[in-house]
Amino acid sequence: MKKLWILIFLLIIGGAGFVYFSPMFEKKPPKIEVITNGYTNLQKPIKIIISDNTGIKSYEIKLKSGTLEEVIAKSAEPNIGKKVVLNLKLPNMDAKQIQLSVTTTDTSKWHFFKGNTAKKNVILIVDKNIPDAEVINNSYAIGRGGSAVAVVKVSDENLKDKYILIDNKYRFNLTPFVKKGYYAALIAWPYNENNFDAELIAEDKAGNKTQIHIPYYWKTNGIYKLKNKKLTITDGFIQNVARRVLIRSGIQVPNDPVKIFKLENETLRKINEKELFRLTRNIYEDKINSFYVNKFNPLPGSVQEAGFMELRHYYYKGREISRAIHKGLDLAKIKHAKVYANNSGTVIATKYIGIYGNTMVVYHKLGLYTTYSHLSQFIAKKGDVLRKGEVIARTGSTGGVFGDHLHFGVYIQGYAVQPREWMDSGWVKLNILKVINDAKRTILQ
Repeated sequence: MKKLWILIFLLIIGGAGFVYFSPMFEKKPPKIEVITNGYTNLQKPIKIIISDNTGIKSYEIKLKSGTLEEVIAKSAEPNIGKKVVLNLKLPNMDAKQIQLSVTTTDTSKWHFFKGNTAKKNVILIVDKNIPDAEVINNSYAIGRGGSAVAVVKVSDENLKDKYILIDNKYRFNLTPFVKKGYYAALIAWPYNENNFDAELIAEDKAGNKTQIHIPYYWKTNGIYKLKNKKLTITDGFIQNVARRVLIRSGIQVPNDPVKIFKLENETLRKINEKELFRLTRNIYEDKINSFYVNKFNPLPGSVQEAGFMELRHYYYKGREISRAIHKGLDLAKIKHAKVYANNSGTVIATKYIGIYGNTMVVYHKLGLYTTYSHLSQFIAKKGDVLRKGEVIARTGSTGGVFGDHLHFGVYIQGYAVQPREWMDSGWVKLNILKVINDAKRTILQ
């Protein structure tokens, strides 16, 4: 009799152990994920993910709003699977807030074969109104590779994002201007785009979106066209300049002279231009009440040796081996000539940037930057706030250059633009300053 009781005890212990440790009696409840930021416009589906290691036996989703409660999704099929992904379309209704209740049970034999149950409630704010957006003022015209400005108004109680989109791919951020809800932005027509389109985009947290076209007349005169230029590359340049730049940039130098030049002019150029984009991308001020710049003339009395948007064809021993677009102005004077600040600004960087050599980057607010490359000497240093007329550097021949000169660049939120516009006081006043000041008067009246 004693042995029988021992056997029964062992069977009970074994059965309990089997129930406790067997995957059939898994005790972990299913996982419920509702992918949302807490807002909905009742148009965009809500993504819900239900998962469980043993499998899902059933799920039910209820929508609650005030006294209304209805089941909007349900399934109790025997083989639902281990993961269910739902893109749940919500019914259109008049409500300021709704609640989604998700309940699901797995296929485990736990809880006397009933399985594990999980429940999740999510509150969603309903917003079906698109953001208000309008253009207050903008520059009349823009050319390929050129600059312009726009002042806009955007408002929405649940505003998520606002920006100007160029050609459906280039984003320009807006800076708060004068009063709440008003914004200003300098924009660019990227030199590599044949066509131009500007749209003001406003999006709220519920997924509502407003898109307003900003009208700009296209300029097509000389400074907005690509110009071809042929340059001859010698063995001396490859060995004494290109090779040196690669070594200083930490790039292994090949033996073939053509490969050396292509590595410097194409591969390293891409790396350097990505660095310039990074250095000239940000807007540092939280708000502006005004904006002013003088024309730029960093090297008075100089001669222009190369222009913006030059398509350079490089020839070696009679055949073309490489190409590149020139993204600034090359200005030459005397060796180690003084480089001047024409406007106030903050020095963002003073560093060696490969083919550009020693380069200074200066920020002038509203996403506007100027760059000064191939320098022999930095006089201003990173963090300095410059004053008009101050000597900031001296020209040189650092980087991938043929001789002493200044490469002067202008960038708007990371994109290179035509410096000659910003060196023309008439253009600056008419196309930038007047537009901003007229908009300010409209806003404050």
